[in-house]
Amino acid sequence: MSLIQSELSASGVLTVQLHNPASRNALSVKMFHDFTTALSQHGDRVKAVVFTGSGGVFSSGGDLAQMPPADERGADEQMDAIAAMVRLVTGLEVPSVAAVSGPAAGAAVGLALACDAVIADETAVFVLPFTRLGLLPDGGILSLLAARVGPARARYLLLRAEPIPAAAALAQGIVDEVAGEAALPAAQRLAGDLAGRAPAAVSGTKAVLRYRAPSLEEALAAEKNAQRRLFFSADFAEGKRAFFERRDPRFTGE
Repeated sequence: MSLIQSELSASGVLTVQLHNPASRNALSVKMFHDFTTALSQHGDRVKAVVFTGSGGVFSSGGDLAQMPPADERGADEQMDAIAAMVRLVTGLEVPSVAAVSGPAAGAAVGLALACDAVIADETAVFVLPFTRLGLLPDGGILSLLAARVGPARARYLLLRAEPIPAAAALAQGIVDEVAGEAALPAAQRLAGDLAGRAPAAVSGTKAVLRYRAPSLEEALAAEKNAQRRLFFSADFAEGKRAFFERRDPRFTGE
């Protein structure tokens, strides 16, 4: 049985749902393989991706009931799977949105923060229990959380290890929006909107900002390299026409 459920909308928004109720959607090696399959099976029809959890839970992170692994090789396999899942999300060329309802714990916070946008609802709570468990933050959190809230605030939150409810997460920059409804429909609407952006402009922006804020010189160099190509693209011509005609553009990725 697959631990991932996915559905592609007519507008190209792929909703990927972590689905393992028995472990509260805990991340695992099998889930990574199912995750990879879900993202690859629709090809270039995918214009944006929404990640969410089932049963009112985003994910409990690593399954504590299965820890520690049998040996160091098992530990490496588990960590490699979680790392690959996070890399897969950060490496997406299309927009990605996390829809967080209920708890997002441990490495699952990293999975959410790997997305371009994080939409939560009022049931969401972010749990970073690592220092209370005797573990190092994983799932890329040391990088991804610091990128969102700054190193000093990330250090404070990770050392304190207190649950962070939705309103506090919004105030601190962990999430981008707290929806007045369930997170999933709000995230799907945002993803649908982002799916209409020019593909090359989206992928180029994501590539420059993927891991850290660039220096001024890095940003200027990246702008020059990208614009040299994009100025002469069909999408820019369409975007310009649409702007002057006061209509929504119809981008083709060319």
